[in-house]
Amino acid sequence: MVNTTQNLIVASLASATALAAIAFPMSQTVQAQVTINSSGLVSGTVVPPDINPNFNRGTTRIEVDAQGRYFRVGTTNPVYIAPDPNLVRMADDGTFFVDFRGIPVVGIAGTLTSPVLSDGQLDSAVCCNHRAEPVFFNGTIQDEFVVLGTYTGTATDPATGEQYQGTFDIRGQGPRYSDRDGGTSPTVFDFQSHYNFAATPQLLPTPTVDSFTFQDMPVQLRVTVPSGLSPVTPTTPATPTTPVTPTTPVTPTTSVTPSAPVSPPTSPTLPTLPTPSLPAIAAVVSASEITATDYVLLQESRQPQAEAQPSNFGPRSRVMLWQ
Repeated sequence: MVNTTQNLIVASLASATALAAIAFPMSQTVQAQVTINSSGLVSGTVVPPDINPNFNRGTTRIEVDAQGRYFRVGTTNPVYIAPDPNLVRMADDGTFFVDFRGIPVVGIAGTLTSPVLSDGQLDSAVCCNHRAEPVFFNGTIQDEFVVLGTYTGTATDPATGEQYQGTFDIRGQGPRYSDRDGGTSPTVFDFQSHYNFAATPQLLPTPTVDSFTFQDMPVQLRVTVPSGLSPVTPTTPATPTTPVTPTTPVTPTTSVTPSAPVSPPTSPTLPTLPTPSLPAIAAVVSASEITATDYVLLQESRQPQAEAQPSNFGPRSRVMLWQ
Protein backbone atom coordinates (compact mmCIF):
# COMPACT_ATOMS: atom_id res chain seq x y z
CA MET A 1 0.00 0.00 0.00
CA VAL A 2 2.86 2.36 0.83
CA ASN A 3 4.59 1.58 -2.45
CA THR A 4 1.39 2.29 -4.36
CA THR A 5 1.00 5.69 -2.66
CA GLN A 6 4.62 6.61 -3.39
CA ASN A 7 4.19 5.66 -7.01
CA LEU A 8 1.12 7.87 -7.30
CA ILE A 9 3.00 10.82 -5.79
CA VAL A 10 5.94 10.37 -8.16
CA ALA A 11 3.58 10.12 -11.13
CA SER A 12 1.75 13.28 -10.07
CA LEU A 13 4.99 15.21 -9.70
CA ALA A 14 6.17 14.06 -13.12
CA SER A 15 2.88 15.12 -14.71
CA ALA A 16 3.03 18.55 -13.02
CA THR A 17 6.61 19.06 -14.23
CA ALA A 18 5.61 18.17 -17.78
CA LEU A 19 2.66 20.56 -17.69
CA ALA A 20 4.87 23.34 -16.32
CA ALA A 21 7.37 22.79 -19.12
CA ILE A 22 4.56 23.13 -21.65
CA ALA A 23 2.97 26.17 -20.05
CA PHE A 24 6.27 27.95 -19.29
CA PRO A 25 8.85 27.11 -21.97
CA MET A 26 12.48 27.96 -21.32
CA SER A 27 13.28 31.56 -22.23
CA GLN A 28 15.56 32.19 -25.19
CA THR A 29 18.94 33.89 -24.84
CA VAL A 30 18.59 37.68 -24.99
CA GLN A 31 20.44 39.31 -27.90
CA ALA A 32 23.53 41.08 -26.56
CA GLN A 33 24.32 44.73 -27.27
CA VAL A 34 26.08 45.19 -30.61
CA THR A 35 28.52 47.99 -31.44
CA ILE A 36 29.05 48.91 -35.10
CA ASN A 37 32.07 51.05 -36.03
CA SER A 38 32.03 52.86 -39.35
CA SER A 39 32.31 56.30 -40.93
CA GLY A 40 29.76 58.99 -41.69
CA LEU A 41 29.02 62.54 -42.73
CA VAL A 42 27.23 65.04 -40.50
CA SER A 43 25.71 68.33 -41.62
CA GLY A 44 23.80 70.88 -39.59
CA THR A 45 23.62 74.12 -37.68
CA VAL A 46 24.83 74.35 -34.09
CA VAL A 47 24.04 77.00 -31.48
CA PRO A 48 24.77 77.34 -27.78
CA PRO A 49 21.77 76.12 -25.74
CA ASP A 50 19.36 78.89 -24.78
CA ILE A 51 19.51 77.87 -21.11
CA ASN A 52 22.88 78.69 -19.49
CA PRO A 53 24.87 79.17 -22.72
CA ASN A 54 28.29 79.06 -21.08
CA PHE A 55 31.56 77.51 -22.08
CA ASN A 56 32.64 74.48 -20.12
CA ARG A 57 35.65 74.19 -17.82
CA GLY A 58 37.71 72.10 -20.22
CA THR A 59 40.65 73.92 -21.78
CA THR A 60 42.30 73.28 -25.12
CA ARG A 61 45.79 74.84 -25.22
CA ILE A 62 46.93 75.58 -28.77
CA GLU A 63 50.47 76.49 -29.74
CA VAL A 64 50.77 79.68 -31.82
CA ASP A 65 53.57 81.91 -33.03
CA ALA A 66 54.65 85.14 -31.31
CA GLN A 67 51.95 87.08 -33.19
CA GLY A 68 49.26 84.74 -31.97
CA ARG A 69 48.74 83.02 -35.32
CA TYR A 70 47.88 79.37 -35.82
CA PHE A 71 48.54 77.47 -39.03
CA ARG A 72 46.77 74.21 -39.67
CA VAL A 73 48.88 71.31 -40.88
CA GLY A 74 49.62 71.65 -44.60
CA THR A 75 48.37 75.23 -44.90
CA THR A 76 50.20 78.53 -45.43
CA ASN A 77 47.39 80.85 -44.31
CA PRO A 78 46.63 81.18 -40.60
CA VAL A 79 43.26 79.81 -39.52
CA TYR A 80 43.39 81.86 -36.30
CA ILE A 81 44.88 85.20 -35.27
CA ALA A 82 44.50 86.28 -31.64
CA PRO A 83 42.35 89.44 -31.60
CA ASP A 84 44.11 90.67 -28.47
CA PRO A 85 47.88 90.35 -27.84
CA ASN A 86 47.13 89.73 -24.14
CA LEU A 87 45.63 86.39 -25.11
CA VAL A 88 49.09 85.12 -26.16
CA ARG A 89 51.11 83.60 -23.35
CA MET A 90 54.61 82.11 -23.17
CA ALA A 91 55.36 78.63 -21.90
CA ASP A 92 58.45 77.69 -19.84
CA ASP A 93 60.12 76.31 -22.94
CA GLY A 94 59.78 79.65 -24.79
CA THR A 95 56.88 78.64 -27.05
CA PHE A 96 53.65 80.64 -27.27
CA PHE A 97 50.09 79.45 -26.75
CA VAL A 98 46.47 80.54 -26.44
CA ASP A 99 43.94 78.80 -24.20
CA PHE A 100 40.40 78.03 -25.36
CA ARG A 101 37.35 76.79 -23.48
CA GLY A 102 35.17 74.00 -24.78
CA ILE A 103 31.75 74.95 -26.18
CA PRO A 104 28.61 72.89 -25.49
CA VAL A 105 26.26 73.19 -28.48
CA VAL A 106 23.03 71.73 -29.83
CA GLY A 107 22.12 70.97 -33.42
CA ILE A 108 18.90 72.75 -34.41
CA ALA A 109 19.17 71.15 -37.87
CA GLY A 110 21.06 68.00 -38.69
CA THR A 111 21.51 65.04 -40.98
CA LEU A 112 23.67 61.95 -40.81
CA THR A 113 24.62 59.59 -43.61
CA SER A 114 26.67 56.41 -43.27
CA PRO A 115 27.21 53.14 -45.15
CA VAL A 116 25.81 51.27 -42.14
CA LEU A 117 22.64 53.36 -41.72
CA SER A 118 19.63 53.46 -44.03
CA ASP A 119 15.90 54.09 -44.19
CA GLY A 120 15.96 56.56 -41.30
CA GLN A 121 17.10 59.84 -39.84
CA LEU A 122 18.36 61.58 -36.72
CA ASP A 123 15.67 61.87 -34.08
CA SER A 124 14.65 65.30 -32.81
CA ALA A 125 13.45 66.23 -29.35
CA VAL A 126 13.28 69.19 -26.99
CA CYS A 127 16.26 68.54 -24.72
CA CYS A 128 19.77 69.44 -23.74
CA ASN A 129 19.01 72.83 -22.08
CA HIS A 130 17.41 74.11 -25.26
CA ARG A 131 13.73 74.98 -25.45
CA ALA A 132 13.47 77.24 -28.52
CA GLU A 133 13.19 74.34 -31.02
CA PRO A 134 13.78 70.59 -31.27
CA VAL A 135 17.36 69.34 -31.12
CA PHE A 136 18.73 66.75 -33.58
CA PHE A 137 22.02 66.19 -31.77
CA ASN A 138 24.20 67.72 -29.11
CA GLY A 139 27.90 67.77 -28.32
CA THR A 140 30.94 69.73 -27.25
CA ILE A 141 33.45 71.53 -29.43
CA GLN A 142 36.87 70.98 -27.87
CA ASP A 143 39.89 69.51 -29.64
CA GLU A 144 37.27 67.87 -31.89
CA PHE A 145 33.53 68.20 -32.26
CA VAL A 146 31.81 65.09 -30.93
CA VAL A 147 28.20 64.58 -32.05
CA LEU A 148 25.78 62.64 -29.83
CA GLY A 149 22.22 61.66 -30.71
CA THR A 150 19.89 58.86 -31.74
CA TYR A 151 18.99 57.49 -35.15
CA THR A 152 15.85 55.57 -36.02
CA GLY A 153 16.01 53.31 -39.05
CA THR A 154 18.04 50.32 -40.18
CA ALA A 155 21.59 49.52 -39.07
CA THR A 156 23.72 46.92 -40.85
CA ASP A 157 26.62 45.18 -39.16
CA PRO A 158 29.28 44.79 -41.90
CA ALA A 159 31.06 42.13 -39.85
CA THR A 160 28.10 39.72 -39.99
CA GLY A 161 25.77 41.15 -42.61
CA GLU A 162 22.95 41.21 -40.06
CA GLN A 163 20.46 44.08 -40.12
CA TYR A 164 18.64 45.67 -37.19
CA GLN A 165 15.62 47.94 -37.20
CA GLY A 166 14.96 50.33 -34.33
CA THR A 167 16.47 53.32 -32.55
CA PHE A 168 20.22 53.40 -32.03
CA ASP A 169 22.59 55.60 -30.04
CA ILE A 170 25.14 57.29 -32.30
CA ARG A 171 28.47 58.98 -31.56
CA GLY A 172 30.38 60.77 -34.30
CA GLN A 173 33.85 62.20 -33.69
CA GLY A 174 34.89 64.90 -36.15
CA PRO A 175 38.43 65.77 -37.23
CA ARG A 176 40.82 67.46 -34.81
CA TYR A 177 41.23 71.20 -35.22
CA SER A 178 44.84 70.66 -36.38
CA ASP A 179 43.99 68.08 -39.07
CA ARG A 180 44.16 69.04 -42.72
CA ASP A 181 40.35 68.62 -42.93
CA GLY A 182 39.78 70.25 -39.54
CA GLY A 183 38.02 73.14 -41.25
CA THR A 184 35.04 70.92 -42.06
CA SER A 185 34.19 70.82 -38.35
CA PRO A 186 33.15 73.57 -35.95
CA THR A 187 36.20 74.49 -33.86
CA VAL A 188 37.17 76.68 -30.93
CA PHE A 189 38.52 79.13 -33.52
CA ASP A 190 35.03 79.54 -35.01
CA PHE A 191 33.45 80.25 -31.63
CA GLN A 192 36.33 82.44 -30.40
CA SER A 193 36.33 80.80 -26.97
CA HIS A 194 39.84 82.07 -26.09
CA TYR A 195 40.59 83.48 -22.62
CA ASN A 196 43.37 84.58 -20.27
CA PHE A 197 42.57 84.79 -16.59
CA ALA A 198 46.13 86.02 -15.90
CA ALA A 199 45.74 89.14 -18.03
CA THR A 200 44.94 92.52 -16.53
CA PRO A 201 42.11 92.98 -16.91
CA GLN A 202 41.07 89.35 -17.25
CA LEU A 203 39.95 88.18 -20.65
CA LEU A 204 36.98 85.92 -19.90
CA PRO A 205 35.63 83.17 -22.20
CA THR A 206 32.33 84.66 -23.36
CA PRO A 207 30.15 83.27 -26.16
CA THR A 208 30.31 85.68 -29.10
CA VAL A 209 29.03 83.47 -31.93
CA ASP A 210 25.29 82.81 -32.11
CA SER A 211 25.36 79.88 -34.58
CA PHE A 212 27.59 78.00 -36.97
CA THR A 213 26.58 75.93 -40.03
CA PHE A 214 28.75 73.16 -41.44
CA GLN A 215 28.40 70.69 -44.31
CA ASP A 216 29.58 67.08 -44.63
CA MET A 217 31.83 66.89 -41.61
CA PRO A 218 33.51 63.45 -41.70
CA VAL A 219 33.12 61.53 -38.48
CA GLN A 220 34.34 58.30 -36.97
CA LEU A 221 30.96 56.77 -36.26
CA ARG A 222 29.90 54.37 -33.55
CA VAL A 223 26.39 52.91 -33.67
CA THR A 224 25.11 51.04 -30.62
CA VAL A 225 22.39 48.44 -31.12
CA PRO A 226 20.53 47.99 -27.81
CA SER A 227 20.50 44.59 -26.16
CA GLY A 228 17.40 42.52 -26.82
CA LEU A 229 17.01 43.75 -30.40
CA SER A 230 17.19 40.77 -32.72
CA PRO A 231 18.37 41.02 -36.33
CA VAL A 232 15.64 41.18 -38.96
CA THR A 233 17.65 39.09 -41.39
CA PRO A 234 19.39 35.91 -40.23
CA THR A 235 22.99 35.28 -41.03
CA THR A 236 23.30 33.58 -44.44
CA PRO A 237 24.40 30.00 -43.81
CA ALA A 238 27.32 28.60 -45.70
CA THR A 239 26.34 26.75 -48.90
CA PRO A 240 26.80 23.02 -48.30
CA THR A 241 29.06 21.14 -50.65
CA THR A 242 27.14 19.16 -53.27
CA PRO A 243 27.66 15.48 -52.57
CA VAL A 244 29.33 13.45 -55.27
CA THR A 245 26.88 11.10 -56.98
CA PRO A 246 28.35 7.61 -57.00
CA THR A 247 28.84 5.97 -60.37
CA THR A 248 26.04 3.58 -61.28
CA PRO A 249 27.42 0.06 -61.07
CA VAL A 250 27.61 -1.85 -64.36
CA THR A 251 24.82 -4.37 -64.75
CA PRO A 252 26.36 -7.83 -65.09
CA THR A 253 25.87 -9.64 -68.38
CA THR A 254 22.99 -12.13 -68.36
CA SER A 255 24.18 -15.71 -68.34
CA VAL A 256 23.50 -17.66 -71.52
CA THR A 257 21.41 -20.71 -70.96
CA PRO A 258 23.19 -23.61 -72.61
CA SER A 259 21.36 -25.68 -75.21
CA ALA A 260 20.30 -29.11 -74.20
CA PRO A 261 22.98 -31.60 -75.21
CA VAL A 262 22.18 -33.69 -78.31
CA SER A 263 21.83 -37.32 -77.53
CA PRO A 264 23.86 -39.52 -79.86
CA PRO A 265 21.79 -41.84 -82.11
CA THR A 266 21.40 -45.34 -80.98
CA SER A 267 23.49 -47.77 -83.00
CA PRO A 268 21.22 -50.25 -84.89
CA THR A 269 21.26 -53.84 -83.92
CA LEU A 270 22.78 -55.94 -86.69
CA PRO A 271 20.96 -59.12 -87.60
CA THR A 272 22.68 -62.34 -87.15
CA LEU A 273 23.73 -63.64 -90.55
CA PRO A 274 23.61 -67.29 -91.28
CA THR A 275 26.90 -68.91 -91.83
CA PRO A 276 27.23 -69.44 -95.58
CA SER A 277 28.42 -72.56 -96.95
CA LEU A 278 31.03 -70.74 -98.80
CA PRO A 279 34.38 -70.30 -97.29
CA ALA A 280 34.25 -68.09 -94.30
CA ILE A 281 34.47 -64.47 -95.06
CA ALA A 282 35.12 -61.89 -92.41
CA ALA A 283 31.98 -60.08 -91.58
CA VAL A 284 32.15 -56.38 -92.26
CA VAL A 285 30.31 -54.36 -89.81
CA SER A 286 29.50 -50.71 -90.87
CA ALA A 287 28.86 -48.82 -87.75
CA SER A 288 26.86 -45.57 -88.12
CA GLU A 289 28.92 -42.41 -87.74
CA ILE A 290 28.47 -41.01 -84.24
CA THR A 291 27.75 -37.29 -84.26
CA ALA A 292 29.84 -35.38 -81.69
CA THR A 293 27.70 -33.71 -79.09
CA ASP A 294 27.79 -29.86 -79.31
CA TYR A 295 28.23 -28.02 -76.00
CA VAL A 296 27.81 -24.31 -75.37
CA LEU A 297 30.14 -23.08 -72.67
CA LEU A 298 28.63 -20.98 -69.90
CA GLN A 299 29.99 -17.47 -69.92
CA GLU A 300 30.99 -16.41 -66.42
CA SER A 301 29.01 -13.52 -65.00
CA ARG A 302 31.10 -10.33 -64.97
CA GLN A 303 31.62 -8.88 -61.55
CA PRO A 304 30.09 -5.37 -61.14
CA GLN A 305 32.58 -2.51 -61.10
CA ALA A 306 33.38 -1.01 -57.72
CA GLU A 307 31.40 2.09 -56.96
CA ALA A 308 33.28 5.41 -57.31
CA GLN A 309 34.27 6.80 -53.93
CA PRO A 310 32.88 10.37 -53.21
CA SER A 311 35.36 12.68 -53.06
CA ASN A 312 54.05 71.97 -40.52
CA PHE A 313 53.42 74.16 -37.61
CA GLY A 314 50.93 73.05 -35.16
CA PRO A 315 50.46 71.62 -31.71
CA ARG A 316 53.17 69.24 -30.66
CA SER A 317 50.87 67.49 -28.28
CA ARG A 318 47.25 67.38 -27.32
CA VAL A 319 46.83 69.21 -24.02
CA MET A 320 43.61 69.07 -22.07
CA LEU A 321 43.45 71.15 -18.92
CA TRP A 322 40.58 71.23 -16.47
CA GLN A 323 40.09 74.16 -14.12
